[in-house]
Amino acid sequence: MITADKFLTPARELGFNFFTGTPCSYLKPFINYVIDTDGFDFIDSVNEGDAIAIAAGATVAGKRAVVMFQNSGLGNAVNPITSLTYTFNLPVMIITTLRGEPGGAHDEPQHELMGQITTEMLETMRLKWAYFPQTDAEVIPALKLADEYMKKNHQPFVFVMRKDDIADYKLQKKPAPSKKDFSISHTDHFELEYKERTTRTPVLEVMQKVLGQEVAVVATTGKTGRELYEVGDLKNQFYMVGSMGCALAFGFGIALCKPNLKVIVVDGDGALLMRTGSMATVGAFKPKNLVHLLIDNEAHDSTGGQGTVTGGISFGAIAKGFGYEQVYSTDLLSKFENILNEVKANNGATFIHLKTQKGSPEKLGRPKVTPAEVSVRFADFVQSK
Repeated sequence: MITADKFLTPARELGFNFFTGTPCSYLKPFINYVIDTDGFDFIDSVNEGDAIAIAAGATVAGKRAVVMFQNSGLGNAVNPITSLTYTFNLPVMIITTLRGEPGGAHDEPQHELMGQITTEMLETMRLKWAYFPQTDAEVIPALKLADEYMKKNHQPFVFVMRKDDIADYKLQKKPAPSKKDFSISHTDHFELEYKERTTRTPVLEVMQKVLGQEVAVVATTGKTGRELYEVGDLKNQFYMVGSMGCALAFGFGIALCKPNLKVIVVDGDGALLMRTGSMATVGAFKPKNLVHLLIDNEAHDSTGGQGTVTGGISFGAIAKGFGYEQVYSTDLLSKFENILNEVKANNGATFIHLKTQKGSPEKLGRPKVTPAEVSVRFADFVQSK
């Protein structure tokens, strides 16, 4: 057993000072120490997959990030681990606990199976891993192993933490009281019939024209990224593949770490429904430089046009309730252009709900630049700001 500072202090000296994740009783001393200690940032994520995406965004912005969660949540993180950090070569350190360890102390029944398969899952995902150090003498060699592997291979490294690896540490800081606004209201401004609305490509053309090349643009998976590439391939654009629903968490991580850089997240209705909780994180931290654009065509366009359930949803009201500072809604392309010109100059966590119809260019191609190449040039752009 070691104390939290014996690991975290040398980890910080290696640059690991950006932490995110979800709580676990095994991790309690770690999380509490990071919250209490100057020189660390801790972002409480709504789920483990979002934590991976937030850390990936922070990594693009030049931070060295650590994700912490219970092994029960490893399942939630599989998709962004295999299609975001792996695909785009984004090395984050992961610390997962080993609840339900075979032969270990009695644990709750829901941990039994995951305890048996945790390390097998890590190996199946081709993740390099090691057990968390249990003595002070093991800490520096363990961190050196992780540090060198991540730098050489540009991939995550995982520590598996067992029960009582860390001595207890009680949280000293009191959480800041939350601010509640019960007068929240939003009126949607949709004027057109579905078939009269524009499709996605003209929206992306307007966005690229208005915003230029001095903002970071994160395009969600599917046809959104493909169409943006066809409109014009630029170094300030990140085309997410896979990791459905993670674009907002990824962009949020960038926005937090680069407060002087405007970050535009181009989301889709199907993707946002999958991970709506990330909006709560944005509303809580309110990054002044983040614009969240939802292009809502009420369909899963890239998988055949099957309908989503967004026809009767007021995402503007949801964004207001989550705490976004500026909220807009429209289905007029001309009004959308005016909104973009307005928010380009303003500060405040912003949400734009733009209704469109489904449909894309008949011969829509795919980016010829690889995800690894996109990652390198996008990181160069972000870190230069």
